[in-house]
Amino acid sequence: MARILLAIHNVHGEPLSGAARSMRIIARWLSQAGHEVGVLSTARFESTPSGDLSTHLAGMGIEIGWRDPEVACPEGHYVEDGVRVRVLATTRNDMAHPDAAEDSRYLEVFDRLLREDQPQIVMSYGAHRVLHEALRRARLTGARTVFSVRAKGYEQSGWYRHADHVLTTNAYMVRYLDRHAGVAATGIASPIDWAETLGTEETRGFVTFVNPTLAKGLALFARLAYMLGRRRPDIPILVVRSTGDPGVLARIPGLDLARYEQILVSPPLARPADIFSLTRILLAPSVLAEPFARVAAEALINGVPPIVSDRGGLFETVDDGGIVLPLPEWMTPDTRRVPEEAEVEPWFAAVTRLWDDDQAYAAASAAARAAGVRLYGEERLRAAYDRWFRRIAK
Repeated sequence: MARILLAIHNVHGEPLSGAARSMRIIARWLSQAGHEVGVLSTARFESTPSGDLSTHLAGMGIEIGWRDPEVACPEGHYVEDGVRVRVLATTRNDMAHPDAAEDSRYLEVFDRLLREDQPQIVMSYGAHRVLHEALRRARLTGARTVFSVRAKGYEQSGWYRHADHVLTTNAYMVRYLDRHAGVAATGIASPIDWAETLGTEETRGFVTFVNPTLAKGLALFARLAYMLGRRRPDIPILVVRSTGDPGVLARIPGLDLARYEQILVSPPLARPADIFSLTRILLAPSVLAEPFARVAAEALINGVPPIVSDRGGLFETVDDGGIVLPLPEWMTPDTRRVPEEAEVEPWFAAVTRLWDDDQAYAAASAAARAAGVRLYGEERLRAAYDRWFRRIAK
């Protein structure tokens, strides 16, 4: 059993941040495995800057208590799934302009937790400057420090100056960090809570695209949606916004998607199960060479065939449980140009085949489900995280 402190500069487990959700699950799993786990967090929402901490916690049925509520940036506390969470009520949460007073307050509370809880392991993730100072201070106490990398953008060696260990999401990111940052990392598949992920199968009836942004493949999706709307109006399409502009589909140059009534746009859905209770086929045409696509892994678990791009680590995310298709080489995360129909025809063919051919869909669904169990089985991943943290605590 190890004493573990997770030091972060965001709301612990905010639902629309994949990294935050991963860390919340890891903390819960480690607590359930017998480790003593604490979290020091702030009121900063990564994905929804206007989010409110009290509203967020109340929606989870969590009642927060306050220590010295009259001081500036008071410290709240609550327990979730056996994990002790301390949260600072920060108000200046602009990452581009960190607040010196709130940083000082964070480190004051962090130093107290180092003294009182005496963690053997201190783990953090993210780019906020105060977190790396926290890792430096933790090292001085003899704690083992872990910096977790959940996305690209951490190629400079300075990010790892105060880290004894680097934990990342998969083999793709292990290779990437070795090549671009000269860092030896451990890759354990990103954790997924199956209870929050499994949707109701009887209500699945949409081709779904989540997070309509250019980086996630909005331009290709727009052409595909236009083709389906014109040639296959019987196939309903669902667009689930994450933090994007609700009117983004109405402004695709040259395409009038508003004319197709079978294209529905949903507000953000916090629970993956809510998405996959509606989804029959998932589209993930990411242009960004992202290391991992959580929504594609969640599709596998649900037996929903994901059709993903060949960029980054997406092919490793789905392995043989999904359909991997190329994007036009000229497409970049900032490209606003919409592909021509000929360039999107393979995506159209894949969607319509799965929609029309019951046997093909059943085979793709079975392959997705088998890959979900093999890659993201909860029992196996719980054991992997438990073993790794026990080993580095020695």
